Amino acid sequence: MYSRKVANKVGKLVGNSLRERFKEEFVLGPILVEPAVDHDGEEYLGISIICEGGFRQLDPDWSSKWSLFLPPGLLDLSVTSVPYHRFVPNSGWQEVLKVKHPGPMHP
Repeated sequence: MYSRKVANKVGKLVGNSLRERFKEEFVLGPILVEPAVDHDGEEYLGISIICEGGFRQLDPDWSSKWSLFLPPGLLDLSVTSVPYHRFVPNSGWQEVLKVKHPGPMHP
C-alpha cells in the first residue's frame, strides 16, 4: 500500500495543480489523501479536496478528468494507479473522515 509519506506528497501535488488552475476562485481547505485498496485488491489513493467557493465554477468535463492531468507528477512518486478524487464543500468535510472507502459525492 502507498505510504503516508507518498500520500502527503500527492496532497501537495494536488494543491499546487488546483491553485494553478483556479487561482483565487476557490479557497482550498485540507486535501485529504488516503491510501486504499479496492474490491479487486488494487491499491489506489482516495483524494478528498475540501474547498469553499462556487461549485458551479467547476467545469464538469475538466473536474471529472482532473486526476488524469496528474500522472507525470504521480509517476515521479511511483504512483501508478489513477487516484479517485472528489470535491467536498468545506461545510461537510468532517463527514469525509468517517468514510472508509469514499464514494461519489455530488455537492
